[in-house]
Amino acid sequence: MAFQLISLLRVLANNRPKIFFWAIACSLAIPWAAPGEPLRDYRQLFAVGIAAGDRSPVIILRSFKQEGNDHYLTVDPVTLRTAVLPADQVRAAAEGWEAVKACFIDSPYLRALSDAARNSGALQNAGLVHVLSKQMGVDLTVDLCPSHRPLDRALFTEVIRAFGREEGPVPLAVAVTGLWMEKHPNDLAWLRRLAQKNEIAVTWINHSYHHRVSPDLPLRENFLLEKGTDVEAEVLGVEAKMIEEGLTPSVFFRFPGLVSDDRIFNQVLSYGLIPVGSDAWLGKNQWPKPGSIVLVHANGNEPIEIRRFLRLVREEREQIAGKHWLLYDLRESTARMEKEKKD
Repeated sequence: MAFQLISLLRVLANNRPKIFFWAIACSLAIPWAAPGEPLRDYRQLFAVGIAAGDRSPVIILRSFKQEGNDHYLTVDPVTLRTAVLPADQVRAAAEGWEAVKACFIDSPYLRALSDAARNSGALQNAGLVHVLSKQMGVDLTVDLCPSHRPLDRALFTEVIRAFGREEGPVPLAVAVTGLWMEKHPNDLAWLRRLAQKNEIAVTWINHSYHHRVSPDLPLRENFLLEKGTDVEAEVLGVEAKMIEEGLTPSVFFRFPGLVSDDRIFNQVLSYGLIPVGSDAWLGKNQWPKPGSIVLVHANGNEPIEIRRFLRLVREEREQIAGKHWLLYDLRESTARMEKEKKD
């Protein structure tokens, strides 16, 4: 730890962009509290943070007040795990994105942001769409777009039944919208209980607050590209809502409809978020390969996607029992991918 702090001080003094800084991999996945009071002054804040105790330096992404106390949303640049920490437990050693880059330029988190940016030009499915081809299984992402229908709970119960013995808690990623959380408090509480009982380990993906969509507009004018969209409210609003509901936002972002352009893509990057798409959207008959990022909707609107995934699970049940076909944590897959590329 002493070596890390000395290195950090040198970086902060010189601010040389070529200096590589590696933190010891440690998990900051501290469970957030139960739903509480509304947040105030939720805003972007990039800084190098030194957490109290024997923890590696972290990146501060956001600051906010809740119940009169200051808090930070932080990310471990090695593991990509986020945490909500009281501000008195984290010292902001240097502020600004340039300071963050100087310290962590060769970390998995910064490298993942760069990798996602290389696929920024596609109108649909920009960002990361595939992780490690050597993985014996897939990364499951579940979208919860606004819907009047209830949560398709069968997906989660069947996944727990199929994978729980081999890899409980079962890792999966949930891309959630603010409106879905507003309209489905009981379903959200049910998911939260599954996580609290360690039946699932959820990576909560930012999927925008409103997820606007118009059947009459072309893709280039639709979803977040719709004229008049307040991108900051869509991005930061859903994060604040997650924290109020007892969830910890991840550093991943999924574009509504997987639709973006260079302008909106770069705006999302500017919040320190990694856009993630899918090379196996089951509703579009895209079948997964090893390392695929699978996309299904569990908001009640796309039952065929759920049926297809559960059929796939049944077909792979012997491989699952032998731990030859598993579900993976998107944070771990991304971090491991970036480390293997570097090595």
